[in-house]
Amino acid sequence: AMLVHMDDVALQVMALGALKVLSFDNIGKSTLRSRGTLSIVADIMQKQVRNPTIQSEGCVILGNLAVDNANHFVAPVTEKEVDAVIRGILAHPDSLEVHEAACFTLMSLASSAVNVELIRMNGMTRVSLELACQKHPEDVGNNIFTLLRRLKFDAPAPLLPPMTEQR
Repeated sequence: AMLVHMDDVALQVMALGALKVLSFDNIGKSTLRSRGTLSIVADIMQKQVRNPTIQSEGCVILGNLAVDNANHFVAPVTEKEVDAVIRGILAHPDSLEVHEAACFTLMSLASSAVNVELIRMNGMTRVSLELACQKHPEDVGNNIFTLLRRLKFDAPAPLLPPMTEQR
């Protein structure tokens, strides 16, 4: 239904809500992954990029499905999933909810070397992370600094945490 009715925002929000619940369960997570849910969620996020609920819910689902805590495994994702998360940040420059969910997802994905390379290769990664950090430094700043280090990006001077004076 999600792919057939991609323009129906209410249906997408309800469907993502159900998928979000299932994505927390190990059995549900495995089933959803095997049915291509990562790709479907990324498609919905890209189609409905202007809806902040779809962006934040989609990010949580992507992060949950990619990480298998029981087996200490992070599934490789594709450029499409990474791009959907990054575009969500850029489409909602003032949304703390979207930025928190997106940063959490990118941090989770970056636990895999394969995913780190995909995140690094996206030309908008750094711009989106800098935007989120500038808009919400207290809420996502530390996670973004950690992610920038994991991605081997240097933090630009205006984003570095303030130095404490030593006496």
